[in-house]
Amino acid sequence: MIKLFETASHNPTVNAQRNLQGRTHYVDPETLRFHKSRIISARVVDNGLLFAIVTSDSLNFENSKRGFRFVIFDIFGTVLSRTEIDGAFRRSEQASKAMWDVLNAIDAKAHTAAAIEKHRASVMQECDELAARIAKTDI
Repeated sequence: MIKLFETASHNPTVNAQRNLQGRTHYVDPETLRFHKSRIISARVVDNGLLFAIVTSDSLNFENSKRGFRFVIFDIFGTVLSRTEIDGAFRRSEQASKAMWDVLNAIDAKAHTAAAIEKHRASVMQECDELAARIAKTDI
């Protein structure tokens, strides 16, 4: 069941993992470990329609240089916006400011309504295809 985001913990990693579990692999422990990433902040935005994180990430394979990036997710776990590796910020405050600039430009309610319709159409198509396959079987 898809539900709105809600604050699950004051620990940013726990908060992000509980909110995004089953929606995206982005904050799974294995993914964070592979990318040498740490979640610096995680927050529910727009009454639970969006979720935003700031991470500290390795910028090279040697993990000798780090940077800060933000990622914004919708209720389906789709990434709406993120900082690319080559655009990583030197300080977390810079990433947070950029994140809020993007968040303030998103109409969360309109985006969510459109995402629900897209999801509904996708599920209906999947059900129609399954029904057609079953109709062709000799059971």
